[in-house]
Amino acid sequence: MSRLILVTGAAGLLGRFVVDELLAHGYAVRGLDRHPGQAPIEWHVADVTDPEALRKAAAGAGAVLHIAAVPNIWSGDGQTIMRVNTLGTYTVLEAAEAAGIGRVVFCSSDSVVGYTVREGRMLPPRYAPVDLEHPLNATDPYAISKVLGEDLCRAFALRGMSVVAMRTVFVAYPEMAGEIAARAKDPDRYRGPAVGGPSSAGGGPLHHHIDPRDLARAFRLALELDMTPGAFERFFLSARVTLSPEPTLDRLRRLHGDAVEIRDPEIFARNPFAPLYDLTHAAERLGFVAQYDQRHLIADHLPHAP
Repeated sequence: MSRLILVTGAAGLLGRFVVDELLAHGYAVRGLDRHPGQAPIEWHVADVTDPEALRKAAAGAGAVLHIAAVPNIWSGDGQTIMRVNTLGTYTVLEAAEAAGIGRVVFCSSDSVVGYTVREGRMLPPRYAPVDLEHPLNATDPYAISKVLGEDLCRAFALRGMSVVAMRTVFVAYPEMAGEIAARAKDPDRYRGPAVGGPSSAGGGPLHHHIDPRDLARAFRLALELDMTPGAFERFFLSARVTLSPEPTLDRLRRLHGDAVEIRDPEIFARNPFAPLYDLTHAAERLGFVAQYDQRHLIADHLPHAP
């Protein structure tokens, strides 16, 4: 495989971390975005839905990390989200296949499960921890676009490409620190962005998060994962603890009573703030365990804090 990697959305909040991770590990990087970033790489300035631009950007690349997207339901209306995220993913996959690229890593989302934003008529999970067999109950445009994106990835895998879908939770970028602290200070009345962050503090009702350094490493591991042609893999990615002020099971019970079946209570006994998602597959197959978390940002607002 060529060491030249095409990264879509390379100038964005996540893309910049992924580019730095790849460069630090000896890869050559080509970035595609609507504007060039600061990294000293080859830049293609274009929209991810432009087939000709994607054809040029994919030429000679060994793999594609597809990150470009409307990042949440507050960043565009439904029509825009579906066009950019769904058509954009198809355009990337089509260009990769035409260029003979054998590996695509797709930035999906835990929102495919359907438990992230109330604005989308959010549905509680059927059981916890949520594994890869859990139904996908997406209802909002962003989440639906990621389900469709995974379906497109699976379809191109059936055509012979190896594809990885990265179901990441809310990414706690440095720019989000103030929003995370503001939510922790007054979680019931928080409505963001409240202190100048790029968006509201996210992570769904359980306040999931992942550090962008960890997520960038996970993307590199997916790029390097040993896969056969035609394979399609999915991974839930999260920090090992949530940013919730309450332990995970306490919060689930308060929000949903006994509606959520707890299939492995020992996980939450060992780690009361463990995420909703089963991270075992990511640890065993991808070799990924998060190294960072941001609970220090909320420490001053927890009940036990001095």
